[in-house]
Amino acid sequence: MNSVRARTIGEAETFRLRDILASDIHPAIKAYFKSRVEQLLQNERQEEARSKKFPYSLPEVVRLQEQIDLLLVHNYAFGQHDFELMLDHAVHFQFNFLCRPQWTLLNFIFENQRRRATSEIRKKLKYCVDYEYYGEIIKRFIDDRGLAELTYEEFSSLLEKIDREIVGSHSSVELALMTRPMLRFIEAALPAPAARLEEASIPINAVIVFFEDKKLEEIKERLEAERDRDGLSHITLHYLADVIEKVRTGNDEACVTFPQLQPDGEQAPSEEIPREESKPTPVAAQPADTAQVSHGPVLVFSDFEELEASGVSSAPAGDRPESEQLHKQGESLDYSDLHSIFTPAEQRLFTRKIFRKDEVSFREALDELNRISDWRDVAKYLETIFVVNDIDPFSEEAILFTDKIQSRYLPTVGDAPTG
Repeated sequence: MNSVRARTIGEAETFRLRDILASDIHPAIKAYFKSRVEQLLQNERQEEARSKKFPYSLPEVVRLQEQIDLLLVHNYAFGQHDFELMLDHAVHFQFNFLCRPQWTLLNFIFENQRRRATSEIRKKLKYCVDYEYYGEIIKRFIDDRGLAELTYEEFSSLLEKIDREIVGSHSSVELALMTRPMLRFIEAALPAPAARLEEASIPINAVIVFFEDKKLEEIKERLEAERDRDGLSHITLHYLADVIEKVRTGNDEACVTFPQLQPDGEQAPSEEIPREESKPTPVAAQPADTAQVSHGPVLVFSDFEELEASGVSSAPAGDRPESEQLHKQGESLDYSDLHSIFTPAEQRLFTRKIFRKDEVSFREALDELNRISDWRDVAKYLETIFVVNDIDPFSEEAILFTDKIQSRYLPTVGDAPTG
């Protein structure tokens, strides 16, 4: 927590949320702060006395209110005490979620209730940015069935089915890498991460809790035995993958070939990365009464997504501006979902240049824009984004971002499909 404090509020009397979102801290901490401030504003809104004579439900009024709320949230000012208290809650919540996501989601979303409105479930999922396949599948499950609420039992069953499908469709190496978000969270507070991913270590007790949460009792018990026998406090991801392989095959001599990935997300050239026979399988939601949880692509590991992107040219791009290189990429795009029209490189560019390195805000902005059908309302929302983030709307990146969004509403512009 000291490193987060040093990179944010420091000794200042107050610190705005927008500056927290722009700081160099873990995205999960940013997500917690932002979601909590949104909840505080919502609580304040509910206490407002509003006359029925004023047409608050008019679409124009609603849209303007949303823009005002966005500005209020991003400019929320924390004092030292408030910041310290929320940071403590954020760190404990996020580490709990990373170690035991099923347990945390169930208890955080339902608390002492037996059922929850799906609108409330969506809001609470915003706190959780890691293991994003949970949120993707849960939201798709809700949308596909048109659900207004879920019971505790239904939600618990869905989480178990998601994990069961994930475990069954991934290799031992990939299961070991599922703990990587924990590693990143821990390393975010360290001066420097391990030089190589396979050398990076993670507290073994956290790993034991992680696999217990996934109902993988044999792996959990094997890890406990290794810990107690050898007095282990930490375990490398490579060693963890070997343990998982031994349990799954029943062969104590089994071992795996580990990919040569860097801890910070940079990857070795694809030809240097040995592959296991199994390949990451996309996972998403089907009806709850089926044993499978699949419908549409939801990848589990961003690292493996990058490794599979073999169609991307590795030739140097020269001295051209990054935005120019992105603008010239021609692709077949699905304009029904704005998330699909941005390449990974464009997502990184706009997250860095427009959303102040806050990937959560970038994704939430696209979610909001997906719900808007009129270009005039979209233009107003984009203007608010630029104001909140101090972006020149006539900068190269802002123009390119606007063009990409506009192509969904005005198909003759920019990257719109020709047929």
